[in-house]
Amino acid sequence: MKRRNQITHVLRDKWIEDWKRANDRSPHWVSFIKTQDIKSLGSKSRTPDFAEPGQDRDLLSTNERHFFYRLRFAGEFLWIKEQYPLLTLERSLAISKQLGVRHPTYPYTANVQVVMTSDFYCRTILGQEVVYSIKDSDSYEKLTERKKANMEVKQKIEKVFWESQGIKWHLIMSEDIKTVFSQNLEQLFSFYSIDLYLTILLPIWLKHFDADIKQSCGIQLSDFISALAIKMNLSYMDSVAIFQHCLWHKKIIADLNQRLRFENLVADFQLRVATYG
Repeated sequence: MKRRNQITHVLRDKWIEDWKRANDRSPHWVSFIKTQDIKSLGSKSRTPDFAEPGQDRDLLSTNERHFFYRLRFAGEFLWIKEQYPLLTLERSLAISKQLGVRHPTYPYTANVQVVMTSDFYCRTILGQEVVYSIKDSDSYEKLTERKKANMEVKQKIEKVFWESQGIKWHLIMSEDIKTVFSQNLEQLFSFYSIDLYLTILLPIWLKHFDADIKQSCGIQLSDFISALAIKMNLSYMDSVAIFQHCLWHKKIIADLNQRLRFENLVADFQLRVATYG
């Protein structure tokens, strides 16, 4: 855990070297900031990445966690790295000088410059790199004018740091993340993988789903899923698992802007089996 006071240049530089060494040794991404390194009111989380078994994600807010689910659901990223440090430090210092702003320093220090981080640094399957910075609108409005100015300085440095390397940088505000769609993705992501025997049965289950869906719009989703379970000699929960797995992997298309509650009618979600070329 990184301590928050009495930070020196030597200690900061040790953090950088420790982080580099940890990534060299680990088969998985190691973020520069861990959840245990920061104070939080409970919104931070070390979240399993079911798309990469063994990889946990250090997500420092509910907004970050929900945006991570969106990145995964998009299915277009070769890799995702959260809490990515803006190194070398000399580069961010040079950018702050170029912009005519003071580089952020650690609390209770006069001249120990912060290793800034970006929330998500990603590469698409087409080889394009992109960075996302996540900000909470409500928290921003509650800041003092001085703290707002400090945050804006950090954003300017971060933006130039990436765009000067030809990498797109995006500022994402919380109102675009705090949605029913994000809540649904959080529910579905744990079904990214299902038991092998359910994977084997999935194509048959999906055929029954496709054959019965148009005649089932007037019943509750739970009753429809239960009927499929009976046809397949499965438990209700196994049928639910297959259904949510299919939603995540877009084998079934649904209106995920409606809260996914099984007591709602089938018709509420505009369900259909995906068709490909």
